Amino acid sequence: MFEKLTPPNLEIDITKKWKYKDKVYISIVCPCFNQELYIKDAVDSFLSQETEYRFEIIIHDDASTDGTRNVLLEYKNKYPSIIKLILQEENQYSQGKQIAPLGVEHAEGEYIALCEGDDFWIDKHKLQKQIVELEKNKDINLVISKAISLYPDGKTCDFCDLGNERKVIPFEECILGPKKDFFPTASFFLRKKIFDELPDWFYTEAPVGDYYIQLFAAKYNGVIYLPEATTVYRRDAVGSWSVDVNEKDRTFEIIKKRMLCKSYIIDDIKYEYKPVVLNKMSLKYYAYVLKNILKHENKKNSLYLLLFMLVKHPGIFFVLYMKYIKK
Repeated sequence: MFEKLTPPNLEIDITKKWKYKDKVYISIVCPCFNQELYIKDAVDSFLSQETEYRFEIIIHDDASTDGTRNVLLEYKNKYPSIIKLILQEENQYSQGKQIAPLGVEHAEGEYIALCEGDDFWIDKHKLQKQIVELEKNKDINLVISKAISLYPDGKTCDFCDLGNERKVIPFEECILGPKKDFFPTASFFLRKKIFDELPDWFYTEAPVGDYYIQLFAAKYNGVIYLPEATTVYRRDAVGSWSVDVNEKDRTFEIIKKRMLCKSYIIDDIKYEYKPVVLNKMSLKYYAYVLKNILKHENKKNSLYLLLFMLVKHPGIFFVLYMKYIKK
């Protein structure tokens, strides 16, 4: 179980804990859209953070049509020097834009903490723990933590439970670890410079930005994992990306884009990691496609995707032939 955080009523009660006030060190970036039901939990958890480092909260509202904007304006009036609002008049996501970078563009901090508007934090020392890690480890760009998944019926389970010890997760495990191929976005704490290094294809092809941000942040020396559950990730929340994808039946479109982006990553990463990418990433999606063909499900789309990946990485076909077809 977990308890939601309750913020101080006054700005002074937040800022008096800052030891380092000469500049903004941490920018909390929160993309949101039509999350009137959830946004208070998110903002309260940001304002509850107790850290020695001055932080700001940047909330990007992507032209919400519910009461989200009114809630945000109330918070802005109450905490005017901490909260910055980016209030879009036209929805940017529907135009194919990556939303997180739109908030990061306004960030003053050297470090970025990401959390979407339907998720929230449950550890008031989250930022302090994470900034200490990156201040000590200059060669690492990202800190994550264990999280809790919260379902609409109130049930919970651990998410990204990678053990009970702090550790560095090497890049090859970040590509596709033993349990999940992505980390909880709400736990991301990374250097802002990573956003300056994102390639052009990230903005035009990537179906889910946070997954590729994680890979680019990890590709040099991995990421630091903290075993404490610091965040809550809402599953199947109203207005969430995953629900949007399912409702519009865009599964194959997303898979195709993921395959394309992973082929770009293969060309970009260190040579010694390429076999890992091919064996763990491509195999997974080839297998998915081939299983559908063998079951006569979505045959047309599956054949199209198979052809797409065979052109990119033909050597993998032999492995899958031996595993799925020959037997």
